[in-house]
Amino acid sequence: MFQKVYRVYCRVEEVIVGACFIAIVGLTFLNALLRVIGRPIITADDICLLLFSWAALLGADVGLRYSRLVGMDILMTKLPAKSQKFFQVLVYVIMIAAMIMFMRSGFMLASRNWKRVFNSLPISYGYVTLSFPVCCGLMIFTSVLKIFKVVSHFKDDSYNVRRDNPDAVGEEFTGADDIILDTPDNSAGKKAAEAGKS
Repeated sequence: MFQKVYRVYCRVEEVIVGACFIAIVGLTFLNALLRVIGRPIITADDICLLLFSWAALLGADVGLRYSRLVGMDILMTKLPAKSQKFFQVLVYVIMIAAMIMFMRSGFMLASRNWKRVFNSLPISYGYVTLSFPVCCGLMIFTSVLKIFKVVSHFKDDSYNVRRDNPDAVGEEFTGADDIILDTPDNSAGKKAAEAGKS
C-alpha cells in the first residue's frame, strides 16, 4: 500500500515541477512577444516568480530523491562499503537537522510576509516564502526514507542508495545511477550492477 501511495506521490511532484517549468518558459516567451506589439502581460513577472519558487524547491526534493544533487565523493569511494553507508546516514542526519531549522525560519518568514501582496496579483506574497518550509519538510521525508534504506541494507555491500529506484521502495539496481561502490570488499556489488545492466 505504501509503495503505491509513494509512487503516486513521486509522480505528482514531478508533474507539478514539469508543469511549473513549462508554464514559466511559455509565459515568459509569450510575454516577450506581446511586448513587441505593446501589449505585455502585466501579471507575468509575478506569476513566474510564484511558479519558480515552487518549481525550484520541489525540484530540489526530486533531485535529492534521485541522488542528483551536487556532491563530491572522491574520498568516499575509497572507503569500505560499510564506512560509506555510515557517512551517508551521517550526511542525511545533518541534512534533516538543517532542514528542521530552515522550516522553523521559513514558517516565521511566511507569516511575516502574509499581509504583503504581489504588485500585480491580489494574493499574498506568503505563498512564495511558504514554498521554502514546505519543501524542506518534503526533503526531510525523502532523507528519512534514504536513511531507512541504507540502514536496512547495511550488511549488504552490494547495495548503494544512489542506485535505488526512488519510485519503488525496496527495488535496487534499476539504473537510476551508474555509480558503483568501488571498494576492495565490494566485488558482489560490481557483479550485481553488471548483471542489472545486461
